[in-house]
Amino acid sequence: MIKLCKLSENSISALAGKKICCVEKSISYLEELCQKYDVLDQISCIMDTNQRNLGEFTFHGKEINILYISYLLKLNLEETIIVITSDYTREVFDSICEVLQDDDPNHIIYYFANQETEYEESYREKYADVPLENMLVFRSGPHASSYVKGMDFGDNARALFEYALQIGLNHTYELIWLVKNPAEFRKYETIENVSFLSYDWSVSQNQAERDAYYRALCLAKYIFFTDAYGFARNCRKDQVRVQLWHGCGFKTRVNFVRCEKRYEYTTVISDLYADINADIYGLRKGQVLVTGYAKQDWLFHPDKEDLAKLQIPKAHKYIFWLPTFRSTEGKLAQLNEYILQSETGLPVVNTREQLEVLNTLLAKEDMVLIVKLHPFQDRSEVFCEGCSHIHLIENEDLVEQDIPINRLLGQADALISDYSSAAVDFMLLDRPIAFMLEDVEEYEKSRGFVFDNIREWLPGAEIFTFDDACRFIKEVAAEQDLTAQKRHILREKMHCFHDDQSCRRILEALQIIG
Repeated sequence: MIKLCKLSENSISALAGKKICCVEKSISYLEELCQKYDVLDQISCIMDTNQRNLGEFTFHGKEINILYISYLLKLNLEETIIVITSDYTREVFDSICEVLQDDDPNHIIYYFANQETEYEESYREKYADVPLENMLVFRSGPHASSYVKGMDFGDNARALFEYALQIGLNHTYELIWLVKNPAEFRKYETIENVSFLSYDWSVSQNQAERDAYYRALCLAKYIFFTDAYGFARNCRKDQVRVQLWHGCGFKTRVNFVRCEKRYEYTTVISDLYADINADIYGLRKGQVLVTGYAKQDWLFHPDKEDLAKLQIPKAHKYIFWLPTFRSTEGKLAQLNEYILQSETGLPVVNTREQLEVLNTLLAKEDMVLIVKLHPFQDRSEVFCEGCSHIHLIENEDLVEQDIPINRLLGQADALISDYSSAAVDFMLLDRPIAFMLEDVEEYEKSRGFVFDNIREWLPGAEIFTFDDACRFIKEVAAEQDLTAQKRHILREKMHCFHDDQSCRRILEALQIIG
């Protein structure tokens, strides 16, 4: 039986001179491991369960090869220490055991406990026999929330939180948010049983801050989040973790480990996506709740003041364009699937001349095209200057005015998208949609789709050329909805519900409300 043990000063001393094979690529873990034990020279390779991480990378001047976890079988285990460097120690350990299938009772797999893990283990032990409290903990955004403004308070988690406040759930539950900077949310200070804590307090040197953070993490009955956070990795069996995600769309998910143990439940919008997500994430069918997405409720409750807050000029009709993240060689290019070659930074409308023609058409039809950039997209890479009827908005604009994007979309007369889940959400409003497909082949190669024959699953007009884009705008202006029938058919397949009750269904499914 393979044993799992914590790496310590004693084990490092006893195993001096041996090679170290780290399992799971985590820069933060590697940094802390090498800083604490000075073992950079001993690290011979890294094994990983994510094929996208494979290859060589340079770490503090050293070239380290990243191999798929099955290569563990080729290691000389007499000469090599296997060290888990991951938030998900137990899950990675299970994967190692599956590969090695070693019954040697003397064989040990070590795990490195970083500072956060050390704190968490201590608090978990402290609270092990303490009854859970009526607490709902919320966190949103991917890891990029630390440098993309507003992503730590939004999406499905925020929509569910606002609904909880609306129905007075804070009178029976304490509602706790984990954000970057709690000081930004002082407007909630006067609301009973609502508090904002920093997720950075997990390693704070201030004990009061650590105590507040780990009390919430260790004693909350329910934890809601929208990404694959390690912070919810070691919850008690009686705690319920709910993965709300960001959306059900067309793109293949990447960089996610298949494991049913990472959370108890996730939410989807239909039986179709229940099957898709169960397969992608390796979940049991009972873990997938068909409720609709919380943020879809916003679509049905637009605020007429939002357009004015964003200084968008009045017009007869508004078309929203939400391009999927693409980039030129900018600061976030490393996060991109591929680099878009375009003079304007936009697909299809590739030249300044085309941009001017488009603006003239919009002005003639008394329409405004609102281009909402992806949160990772750099405004400096998209050029719409001088276009009176093309309005560019960024994530920061929405954050500054406190406007959720789905609430804003409720005012759109039509939507232009490509492969974004926003198009799937927008179907609920039963309004015209068009899809920019100029680079569909390149995108399929670089990212891929959850559906075969993707064009059969796009509920709207197809735009391959600039002329196609102009044609769609003219159709919207003339109130010609030429793809309505296809949209209606696909809407029935992709959505089980067509209302503003997703938040209620989520809370009912979890038996938080009756």
